Amino acid sequence: MPWVREDKCVGCGNCVKACPIPGAITMNGGKARISNALCTRCGKCFDVCPTHAIRPNSENPALRGMNVGRPGRGMGRGLGRGMGRGMGQGFGRGMGRGRW
Repeated sequence: MPWVREDKCVGCGNCVKACPIPGAITMNGGKARISNALCTRCGKCFDVCPTHAIRPNSENPALRGMNVGRPGRGMGRGLGRGMGRGMGQGFGRGMGRGRW
């Protein structure tokens, strides 16, 4: 999900015009706002932003430490410990062995 770096947004509205989904990007207080619920992540807003204020999730400081955007690590992977439901050896682990 793209996000807007407000200190770089100049309020030109190019992103609103380029977005194919009505209401996914709105202007609020002279700055662009992207709706998580409506954005389809097409990337057209990235291409038209003259100041590169629209940034990818991997650069979002609000999500740092959550393993978002890091190669090979999805949301929630690598967090916590436990046996889980993996393909390991032993009772209760693996495919169809033991109880859930």
